[in-house]
Amino acid sequence: MMKYCDPVSLKLALEKFPIYKEMLAEMELDTNLFFDNFHDSPDQISQWGHHYFCKDDGGLLTFDLNKPHEHICPICHKKYRSKLLDGVWTYFYRNQAVTNLCKAAVLSLTTRKTKYLKYIENTLDFYGKNYLEFKLHNKEESVFSSLKDAAWGCGRIMPQGLNEAIFIIRMLSGLEIVKNKLAKEQLVLIEKMCLEIFRIFKFQVDKVHNISVWYDSAIAVMGLFTHNQEMIDFAFEGEFGLYRQLKEGITKDGFWYEGSIHYHFFTLEATLNALLYAKVYRFVPNRIFKDSVERMLSSAYEYAFDNLILPNPNDGWPNINLKTYSYLYDIATKIFGEDSHIAILNKNIINGKIARTELPLSRPYYYRNEISLERLTLIPQFDPTCNHLIKPKAHNYKNSQFAILRNDCANIFFKYGHNGPSHAHPDKMEIEVMLKDRVLTRDLSNAGYGSDLCNEWHRMSVSHSTVVINGKNQISMHKGSSIHFRSDYLKARADDVYRDMSLDLSKLKLSMNHDEIVRYLMRYLSYTKIEAENLIKQPEGLQQSIENSIKASPIVDYIRTVKLDDSGFSDLFEVFADQPVVADYFFHSEAELTSLLKLKNADLGYKDFGYQHLLDVKWVNTRNKKITLTWILGDMKLKSIIHLYHDAKLYLMNTYDNPVNKFRTTIMIRCKNDYAKFKVIWHIVKEEDDGN
Repeated sequence: MMKYCDPVSLKLALEKFPIYKEMLAEMELDTNLFFDNFHDSPDQISQWGHHYFCKDDGGLLTFDLNKPHEHICPICHKKYRSKLLDGVWTYFYRNQAVTNLCKAAVLSLTTRKTKYLKYIENTLDFYGKNYLEFKLHNKEESVFSSLKDAAWGCGRIMPQGLNEAIFIIRMLSGLEIVKNKLAKEQLVLIEKMCLEIFRIFKFQVDKVHNISVWYDSAIAVMGLFTHNQEMIDFAFEGEFGLYRQLKEGITKDGFWYEGSIHYHFFTLEATLNALLYAKVYRFVPNRIFKDSVERMLSSAYEYAFDNLILPNPNDGWPNINLKTYSYLYDIATKIFGEDSHIAILNKNIINGKIARTELPLSRPYYYRNEISLERLTLIPQFDPTCNHLIKPKAHNYKNSQFAILRNDCANIFFKYGHNGPSHAHPDKMEIEVMLKDRVLTRDLSNAGYGSDLCNEWHRMSVSHSTVVINGKNQISMHKGSSIHFRSDYLKARADDVYRDMSLDLSKLKLSMNHDEIVRYLMRYLSYTKIEAENLIKQPEGLQQSIENSIKASPIVDYIRTVKLDDSGFSDLFEVFADQPVVADYFFHSEAELTSLLKLKNADLGYKDFGYQHLLDVKWVNTRNKKITLTWILGDMKLKSIIHLYHDAKLYLMNTYDNPVNKFRTTIMIRCKNDYAKFKVIWHIVKEEDDGN
């Protein structure tokens, strides 16, 4: 029987890797500080973590363990005080509680000090004995008197059921390490708590979605830990159990269907925990389940740019890379073996030159941001020395609606369609570009969902490197198609980008409140806030009004062709419309513009859908039809050659990065016609060509 955490292996690892002793010393300080001052109460209601972002700049507020009523933005230093944010502080605090419980479990093995087991027993006693005293509530701040009245998404300890699932998996991960040291009454207590959590989760597993995967995985872990066959059967073989989740939720390319690489890994985290517990408790899931998890891990590695940075379309977190999720490859290495292909991928990731980017919410513990708690706990003797470099290849992931092009000079990620609206951004035909391991343009992903900038900028078409029509968001969430692909070339098409007759708001109203419907109309149907509010006031004719509005929208098709070469790439974007439209081509550059140009202040004429956040807009005053701009990107000099067709005009402006303590220089080309053609060529300037 495989042990979750093997004390003998851990002891040998401490002799083999001295850095683990340093890690344990830090863990002792953290754990003692937290549990010696532990203070929680069922009367404190936790709130949604996505609220914990600065309203002004989208920066994650600073969680201070000693200041539950003071929340400071590290960027603009604004101080926030509110009951809502105090509730988010409670959410972070309880995450700290289960993370430190896991640390205490490891310390109880390595130090043999009785206080660490006592910390665990006291934490279990508090949350277990008081579990039903925590109020049933959801992230919308609604409180329920009983499960009969509870809405979908509720939890008790945490702000929503999703966070409760993460909480209980992490708690059981710590308890698993010291399970043989726990008294019988404590095991009975955790069993009762798990049964109550099962009651909450059971009715919420109702669709193929990342949240349902977390519910199922938590139920699987609870069932295996407590030997509850009903839970095990429900989690794996239920109507929306894990077998179905992965069968229907993963594309043939090996990606989670929602099109976000963060949600891909987020879903993986849940399933990996279920698979790990299955192995520990000798439960054998069907082969498709295990194979699907392995394929998701391999596909994610092949998806990344050569420098390990991850293309980042749709909802997620900014600036993530494969090292961000190395703790998941550590779990997978335990499952698949230290000589497996997954273990080799893990070594390649660990040895990558890039620094790890942290996750803002529900973050795992890392020592020096390099060694995960999972590596120490699960695979302590794992030697990360890598003798087998695996270089990712170019891929066209047709079923997932994106491609990655590669050569020795550039990598380009190209998203040409959607698999549906869940967590999607309106960004068809977007590209992200790396030149010699330097970011030229990237997707910002988004700040927390509660941030104004998330909904006014990050989720708007205009913040992506694509084309916007008539100053409004793209609408269609349908698939696009690739016309021709090779490793350095992709030509792709998306039809009827500004209409989607399949949207049925009457179904959405069953699961959305008023504000959510307004945001949906703005985000996916390109209404202004005023237009959306007026539509909702006419509930009887709402669906018909939406359909009429969509029918009146222009029919717009896109074709984009991207080609890599030895010094850069060329980008050709064509727009075909059934009537004259205003087509705005956007390219958000992270290089520094060095060209001296004749510029005039300009007003683009739009004030919604992200246009209100375009800053210092200038028109390039020239009659030339071919304009060359010069740039500095790291230690490279670049040139971009912009071709202007059909009386198009070139504009330059500053746009927000994520977070907004930095800005990007944005190129915008505007063409007013029923056919628009945009062509831009980027190349690295060689020393012998400099000045020519």
